[in-house]
Amino acid sequence: MAVLLGLLCVHSLPAWAVHFDIVYPRVTEFDDPRAAFAKAVLDLAMREVHAQYTIRPSKDVMERGRALHELAEGNTINLHWSSMSRADEARLHAIPIPIHRGLIGYRVLVIRRDRQSEFDEIDTLEQLRAMTGGQGIGWVDTDILRRAGLHIDTAPYDALFRMVQAGHIDYYPRGVIEAYTELEARHETNPDLVVEHHLLLAYRSDFVFYTNKSNKRLAEAIEQGLTKAYADGSYMRLFDSHPYIQAALSRAELDHRTVIWLDNPDLSAEDRRISARYWMELRSNDGRSGPRE
Repeated sequence: MAVLLGLLCVHSLPAWAVHFDIVYPRVTEFDDPRAAFAKAVLDLAMREVHAQYTIRPSKDVMERGRALHELAEGNTINLHWSSMSRADEARLHAIPIPIHRGLIGYRVLVIRRDRQSEFDEIDTLEQLRAMTGGQGIGWVDTDILRRAGLHIDTAPYDALFRMVQAGHIDYYPRGVIEAYTELEARHETNPDLVVEHHLLLAYRSDFVFYTNKSNKRLAEAIEQGLTKAYADGSYMRLFDSHPYIQAALSRAELDHRTVIWLDNPDLSAEDRRISARYWMELRSNDGRSGPRE
């Protein structure tokens, strides 16, 4: 009887009553500046539910497709933050709270410095279709951009910066919070690259946390932690003060850009129902707000 009671007690422990050894995919050969805010949000969520954890990257660099396969198989990693995707949500457990308030779907363009004047003349999607962009292998964004009629080549994440530098592609769309830190990290190797200052591609998208479907304890801890962080205001305090977010928003000057709105056909029904409270509102010159459709 004592053994049975002990087993029942362990089984009924809340998700955060265990120690989590979190392993996430290493996605670049560089130190990845994009991970800073996602890890800060994860830490906030875990502290909200008093969960004990350690966190480390995988040994191998993984493109998105491999990382999500490894996660689904329960092999080398047990957590990933990546774009919303109907297909990925079907095979994984997605925590339906955007990590960056939709800023991954607000895309500035990485270009060569000497080509800004060409982009100054572009105001419409039709005009941008004359250019060639680049996106990573297996990225959800590739399909979004191609379905909008844009010419998009694919290559490994790090290689795309070199392709813009060499003139093999014209632009590389990056989330507004990603682009500046990425270029700073690569200034010595790609000194001619800048963030284009005229255009913004906008669609409903962001990174969410994914776990293996069987890892219910970790998923529950993160989701309950994020929900509490929004409820008590600690998430917004982090968002409004974190340099990764605020420095990028200050430099991007979103209010002064020409916005090209795109649909995201890869959203699940649940993604489309995510509350407006979790998204940062963007208003374009034509008065349209979103993207929340």
